[in-house]
Amino acid sequence: MRSPAGPDAAVVTVAAGRVRGSEHDDLLVWRGIPYAAPPAGSLRFRPPQPSPAWSGIRPAVAHGPVAWQSDAVNPFTGAPVELNRDEDCLHVNVTTPAAPAAQPGGYPVLVWVHGGGYVQGSGASDLVGDAAGMARRGLIVVTFNYRLGSLGFLHLGDTAGPGLAWSGQAGFLDQIAALRWVRDNIAAFGGDPARVCAYGVSAGAKSIANLIASPLAAGLVSRAISASGGGEHVATLQQADQVRQLLLAALGVREDAVHRLQAVPAAELIAAQENFAAGPAGTWAWRPVLGGRGIPVLPVQAVAAGAAANIPLLIGSNGSEGVTYQLMDSSAAAQAPRVLTELFGARAAADLLSGYRAARPELDEDGIRLAVLSAERYGIPTNRLALAQAAHAPVWRYRFDGCPPGLPAQLAAGHGMDMFAVWAAGSVARPADPADPADPQARLCVQTADAWAAFARGEPPAAAGLPAWPRFDAAAELTMILDTTSQVEQHPRRAEFELWRDRTWQSGTWWELGGPACAG
Repeated sequence: MRSPAGPDAAVVTVAAGRVRGSEHDDLLVWRGIPYAAPPAGSLRFRPPQPSPAWSGIRPAVAHGPVAWQSDAVNPFTGAPVELNRDEDCLHVNVTTPAAPAAQPGGYPVLVWVHGGGYVQGSGASDLVGDAAGMARRGLIVVTFNYRLGSLGFLHLGDTAGPGLAWSGQAGFLDQIAALRWVRDNIAAFGGDPARVCAYGVSAGAKSIANLIASPLAAGLVSRAISASGGGEHVATLQQADQVRQLLLAALGVREDAVHRLQAVPAAELIAAQENFAAGPAGTWAWRPVLGGRGIPVLPVQAVAAGAAANIPLLIGSNGSEGVTYQLMDSSAAAQAPRVLTELFGARAAADLLSGYRAARPELDEDGIRLAVLSAERYGIPTNRLALAQAAHAPVWRYRFDGCPPGLPAQLAAGHGMDMFAVWAAGSVARPADPADPADPQARLCVQTADAWAAFARGEPPAAAGLPAWPRFDAAAELTMILDTTSQVEQHPRRAEFELWRDRTWQSGTWWELGGPACAG
């Protein structure tokens, strides 16, 4: 347990040794603590292994390297983002209130699972930083990195020998290892290991579904927040085999020589995955592989069967997710007819678009197509997961329609806007000052962060200025519409959602090896 005050307040003992963080006003911060061994060399593609112990007091004042990933640019400015990439990336960061917790068990814990389509991102992005705003709301916040792209999700199957059969789940197993680290060590920081809320956006939200559904993660999460996710975004073995073959071809490696991949420089692996799935067009090629003990069945099916019973869920998506992709890639809307045809056939695709024109008469043709993108990618999978869990635990559903201050107005209700709202409300890095009550979008940021923090603390989501937030169930599908004037709606956009009710497909397949840029 850390000292409650004094010069050693930022020194704690974890399983692998002692670490010293730093004090920041009313917070204590630890950065770059290993939660597993560096997954390099003979450990590449393998499940995460325990972190080696160290002697003395290890400084924990700088964030560790991010997982290997392609070059990144700021999607709003086009400026390149400097990345310190390394296979030694499995680190956690912890931010706590400096004052000891009033409750006997310690502070509740919020664990952030970052998004980025399983190919980009890190736990401590510029937006999240040290998560000061949420820590000041009475939480211990933990962020972490996990393996991405081919290093995290390349399925080698039986081609590479024992121990590598489920390499396509390596990044997912990293997430489980990070949660186990929290369970085993968070009390040393003043946290309650029995009150852990996992929160993710986009690929992080899909990870949340995988985690609450997985038998390997049982007992590690007591509450969950899924923002623009769903429980269907995993690769079949057939899809994973196809991706492996494409990567091997890009590297010039034969199928019977995949053992060579453990010696290929990480930068070459990343370049090869970009070559066969050029840039963001292949974002959805990489995802956890379905099967084995980690993800034995489709996560939404496991949740519907009670795999996450008694885990309260705060879940939602945004009102116009596709506008973010249209801003990044002007061809996003134009992809919809082709994709719908590939999914359902030409006649069904035409019927679906016609149905949307009737259901959403306020939209122009590009708006219709972006609405289809938003629903297929996020809205429908989110609703399916909410319905699956509502039979087994309390569920609160939302739709975010706002646009945090400092972002282009055309991004209102776009993908990721709820994430900006939560982390901008008092975080170290924020697009504008959300504490100004004269700005209704800034006020919405504060309300959203307050509601998320209340839920993470073990309460129903609520914030000053928001109407009462009823629970979601199949009978009414009551949903909080978060905007400058928030309100609860029954079966929002029901006519639109009915268009998908009897359709079955694997959500997200249309972004696999072609299509617009996507940060999912």
